[in-house]
Amino acid sequence: MQLSPLQSRLVASLAASIFLLILYLLLVSPRLAFAAEIPLDSYQPIVAARDIDNALQDALYEPEFELFDRSLLGRAPPGVETLHLDQPRALNLEPGTTACYMVEKAVLQGNAASGNTPREEMKREALPDDDTGSDSSTPSGKPTGTLYLSANTCRQPRAAGSKANAPAPQLIISVSNSTLAGCPKASKPLRDDRDKVFEEGAVTYSVNATGDIYIGITAPNVSTDFQGVYNYEVAASLEDYFHRYDDQGNSELLWMDSDSSSALLVTRPLSQSKGDITRIMSQEPPYELFVSNKNWTDMNGMMHSACGLQRSAQIMANSASNNNLNSPVKTAMTLRGPGGFPKQQFYFVALNESTTYTGILVKKANVTAHEKRQAGSTAGPGSVVFRATEFNTMSGTNCQVVTDLEFCDEIQYAVPGNSKKFNNTALAKAYDDYAKSMYANFEKVMMQIPCEAGRTSRYSLAKTCDDCRTAYKRWLCSVSIPRCEDFGSGNAFSLVRNAGQAFPNGTKLPDDVRSAFETQPYSMVSRNVFIDEKIEPGPYKEMLPCEDICYNVVQSCPAKMAFRCPQPKLVAFNYSYGQRDANGSTIACNYPGEARTPMSAAMRTVPNLMLATVAILAVVFG
Repeated sequence: MQLSPLQSRLVASLAASIFLLILYLLLVSPRLAFAAEIPLDSYQPIVAARDIDNALQDALYEPEFELFDRSLLGRAPPGVETLHLDQPRALNLEPGTTACYMVEKAVLQGNAASGNTPREEMKREALPDDDTGSDSSTPSGKPTGTLYLSANTCRQPRAAGSKANAPAPQLIISVSNSTLAGCPKASKPLRDDRDKVFEEGAVTYSVNATGDIYIGITAPNVSTDFQGVYNYEVAASLEDYFHRYDDQGNSELLWMDSDSSSALLVTRPLSQSKGDITRIMSQEPPYELFVSNKNWTDMNGMMHSACGLQRSAQIMANSASNNNLNSPVKTAMTLRGPGGFPKQQFYFVALNESTTYTGILVKKANVTAHEKRQAGSTAGPGSVVFRATEFNTMSGTNCQVVTDLEFCDEIQYAVPGNSKKFNNTALAKAYDDYAKSMYANFEKVMMQIPCEAGRTSRYSLAKTCDDCRTAYKRWLCSVSIPRCEDFGSGNAFSLVRNAGQAFPNGTKLPDDVRSAFETQPYSMVSRNVFIDEKIEPGPYKEMLPCEDICYNVVQSCPAKMAFRCPQPKLVAFNYSYGQRDANGSTIACNYPGEARTPMSAAMRTVPNLMLATVAILAVVFG
């Protein structure tokens, strides 16, 4: 049919109007304020705030088109960054803006086809329907698997003025199968079914992924009291959360002991299998430790974030810090302590006296931002932040932490010292040499025991000479090298020692204080003459050895040695040994390798002694 000139002009005018209408809708459609991605390593200095404006000029915006499935398009929409599995992305983000990411359906299906399935035991959260009501199922109707999303705040705006100590508002993560819901405007109200606020700089979110997944990270608007930008890491994985916070009841980091300027902290055993010892000890130490004064506010709001701690803590300890001669901390793997299992040890110096510190242990990530995971790696790629451990330094200077003793290798605590005569290393050697010389007398006694006799001819069917040597050495080291506390310590379980001697600085206790102990001879001197004559620590308090240590010698050694322990409730017992606290919440006595970190009674190192069967006679040793 041939159109008349008037009809032709009408059709052309209508087509032009429709084109202009579509163009107008495209131009005025809602847009997101995306922050431009900056290639930051997770542990490298972030781009300064003044550089953000230049970076934002290159940011793209995405109109909301839901006409085509992303799997057909084959790439992320403009303004949306692709998030690859186990490869964290780092970004600076201005307050009041949103950054958007996408995990493509093809990536999820490819990993599922290759057998890289997620851990079924992890908690799953159902993905809510998107605002457009689009169907997110795969053509087969089968889910691809659980996608684990996580993020950490690495830096946040700093407060000033009246809010100088207040942390900035937390970031927000939004997850959906559409850009409209997964990448909302920063001003959009939160929805509990898809939005989650970070907690102490960390967030985790798992979804049952069946198609493209969109993730938005929103920086909330902040008041004029805050200055600066946010910086964060975000990651996706099919195995586990890349950024994890371990909120279990027991801390992985144990405070062994401290003095006025140094502290010793040790991890729990990395394995309790003898077959793993060689492998673990040949590897790099797996942990980093971040320590700050408890009153340090820069970490507030990022206590669960690995990269946040790295940028805000006062002291960082890792294997690299060992190469810094001015570093106040050294770390190493050790087998010292009960059991001989591998642990990582942290030894701090140059701390402030009478100060409470917070230590947070972090398992290092195997990959960092923009870095691929090494092929064949069996360890999880991400980081784990553990519960904080608090520890205190003493006020007095006549207790000194010793560790790494050659003979008494289980001793890792503060001992009576004199900083005017010994540094910590020299003090440790002096005590160790003394204990070793005392052990020589025991060896002469053991030479008279037929240790190599047949089983039926030995002194015990249950114990051997090696058991006796181990028990006696532990007892000898414990009584020769007592555990020290400040004279002013309020610990009701510790006993005053050496009250009659002057402090290393020459001062003495006031007459009225000293006279109160004159009726208690055991409080006027130390446990051993060696301490008073060679060390000269002055007045201090001793945490008495646990009675278990003495009873174990009686149980493990030949009766002909005539080794005896004092009976509880007698005076001799009360100034020689201590008893464990019933619930294990307080250290009531000293057992080598036992930490000051409170633990339940079940977690403590208690030997199976069958104490009721031990004959206890009122003869004092130590």
